[in-house]
Amino acid sequence: MSTGSNPVFPTIFYNYNFSYLMNLININKSHKKLFFCVFFSKKNIKFLKFLKFYNVIHKYNLIKKNNYTYIKLYLYYFKNKNICSTFKLISRPSKQFVVSYKALRLLSKKSGSSIFILSTPIGIISHETALKQKTGGVILGFFSL
Repeated sequence: MSTGSNPVFPTIFYNYNFSYLMNLININKSHKKLFFCVFFSKKNIKFLKFLKFYNVIHKYNLIKKNNYTYIKLYLYYFKNKNICSTFKLISRPSKQFVVSYKALRLLSKKSGSSIFILSTPIGIISHETALKQKTGGVILGFFSL
């Protein structure tokens, strides 16, 4: 594989897609855009289903232009304010933070209304679901409602 000026992209891990998608959401949220487009991937669809469940985004549609497939995201606003106030990335592609079930129990008691997003063998889940499943994983990020 080439990694020079025109790289061939290898298999992307979850936190690459997740950080790309969440950075785009944060940028467009700061510019107060109601909708924007991202490239289609199955991992992005998994993230978007998760974010739609927690009302971070309102909806998403698949759009096909010039033989490329895009996802059009609509951010969730209520009375001119967005629902998700803050979002922070914790794990980066260069550094991952792994949390055990025991540490996750302590973290959930201190978090208040924040929702932590974990990458586990089950898939992308919230910390509440991870506590019910009694599993740990890599903390991708968190957001406050």
